Amino acid sequence: MTKTQAALAIYLYGFTQIPPTSTLTKEGKGELPEILGVDDEHLISTHQCAGLKAVISSVALADYTGEAGESNLQNVAWLTPRACRHALVIDKLMEQGPVYPLSFGTLFSNISALEQEMKSRGHAVLAVLQHVSGCQEWSLEATLDRKKAVDSLLAEGLQCGRFSLPEGAGRRHLEEQKLRRHLTSELNEWLTHCLTSIQNELHPLSHDFCPRRITDDKVLYDAYLIRIEKVSAFKQQVNTLSQHFEAYGFNFRVTGPWAPYSFSQRAKS
Repeated sequence: MTKTQAALAIYLYGFTQIPPTSTLTKEGKGELPEILGVDDEHLISTHQCAGLKAVISSVALADYTGEAGESNLQNVAWLTPRACRHALVIDKLMEQGPVYPLSFGTLFSNISALEQEMKSRGHAVLAVLQHVSGCQEWSLEATLDRKKAVDSLLAEGLQCGRFSLPEGAGRRHLEEQKLRRHLTSELNEWLTHCLTSIQNELHPLSHDFCPRRITDDKVLYDAYLIRIEKVSAFKQQVNTLSQHFEAYGFNFRVTGPWAPYSFSQRAKS
């Protein structure tokens, strides 16, 4: 069946600011990159309303709705290339300025429905765009080897004189096990102190901060909004912290830059 306009939906990638007229002729700044959208068929375009510029493309409605749509969204082979093209569009927009990104699969039936959403959320979205302007989102996560942490805290306590062990091998072993149980029982309190210290060290370098839900074996999973000119200093500070806490079993991982998804979620209609 030939795709008609009635069979198409509007796919929304996100919002950007309407650039001042004076920037539109400077090296193409403000112009939309000519790239295909998630279906690898329709070019992306824009629609302006309520002071915002919505970045959109057309998609086949049937690909995302009904039984076929549900099946597609559960099919990794179908979903992965489209999610990658969604991310590519967002990345290209980030090269031009602040972007308010939306998650994969945000659809509207027609322009009127899109405009209603833009009018409803316009003020909040514009506030986010202003907030993230000149910034990048970076992710910081950390895991902890708890046994190594206890080993290090015990060795540190013995070295500084906080702990002492008897000379006899038998008694020494029993006392050491007692100390290990004590340190294990206090490990969560110690960990909280460490995480607070880490955040305090990074806070001066960040424009904003957003904790994320801890999953798997992570003990830290945070999003930082960093001004572009401070990114190098932020990464260097993370490296310094990593070197300091490595002996206690911490393993840090910093990734980015990402589109400011963590901070865009704060905009409410």
